[in-house]
Amino acid sequence: MQDNAPCHSARSTIAELRRRGINNMKWPAFSPDFNPIEHVWNWMKDYIQSNYPRDSTPAQLQEQVLEAWNAILEDFLLNLVHSMPRRMHHVFMTGGGWTRY
Repeated sequence: MQDNAPCHSARSTIAELRRRGINNMKWPAFSPDFNPIEHVWNWMKDYIQSNYPRDSTPAQLQEQVLEAWNAILEDFLLNLVHSMPRRMHHVFMTGGGWTRY
């Protein structure tokens, strides 16, 4: 699953996916509405920014990302999963346009 963002739709990316026999699903461009992982990345970014200085080394940042990943609460993830029917409804009601998600 990819959202057709430019980095995902580059010729080299498409060629590599085809070479590996991976078929893409049709997906609305730039649509985090159907992809709850975007909320996870945002939560992790906020966690790191609120707990660590911006001048971390790459090695420190790697540790911080792992810590943030491990700090995600199961309830947060379950709420994202359970919100999918509601997300889909809102996207369909807007004809694929913007939603509050």
